[in-house]
Amino acid sequence: MDKYKNLVKVIAIQDLILANPKNPCVSIDFLSRLSQKLHLNRGATSFLRKFPHVFCIYYDPNNSQPFCRLTDTAIEISCQEAEAINASLPLVVDRLLRLLSMSTSKMLPLRAIFKVWRELGLPDDFEESVIARNSDLFRLCDAHEPNTHLLTLVDGSHSNHFTAAVENWRLLECSRILGPRLRNGKSMPYVGPYEEIGEKKRSKAGMMASEKRAVAIIHEFLSLNGGEDGGSGEDQPF
Repeated sequence: MDKYKNLVKVIAIQDLILANPKNPCVSIDFLSRLSQKLHLNRGATSFLRKFPHVFCIYYDPNNSQPFCRLTDTAIEISCQEAEAINASLPLVVDRLLRLLSMSTSKMLPLRAIFKVWRELGLPDDFEESVIARNSDLFRLCDAHEPNTHLLTLVDGSHSNHFTAAVENWRLLECSRILGPRLRNGKSMPYVGPYEEIGEKKRSKAGMMASEKRAVAIIHEFLSLNGGEDGGSGEDQPF
């Protein structure tokens, strides 16, 4: 968990550095002012020095203060990552379609997508490169809250063509943990993450179907984000 949290912090600082392509660097003073927001408990300088293969601290005589930039190796890896993401755009579109198809309303708050955009392999400009360029699949609309947008499916029939990853799993791993309760649940037909629940939610059968679908959705979500355990809490918006 600590390694994952450090990775998130490294990526956040890297994104700040790369935000200005003409001069990819940030001052240590700027990062220090963001220490609390970035959860750099021992300060920016202490954190940067833990990763000398990623960050390079240097003194800028023109500005009379220390700055931070990425090392050549980190820049090369970042470029390779961007190339890999661009090459996998069809797969990214499929992931986003699946994510929206699991929602009963076929829509999700855009801020929820932003929470896990990197885990889903979305490019940092996915609003333009994925959503806007696939207007036949996705549409952004205003939500009831100010400055809030919803990402919706233009055509919800895509979910009929998806096969869930849980189809190959069938709760076998969970049977060891959940025991009798799971065995009782197996008496009901399997409910996939893309299926609609026919039973009323308040009935016993409806509640059990909802629980089964919830398990299927969790497993499918984990398969979409590369198997992350969700321990960072970033999946909570879903």
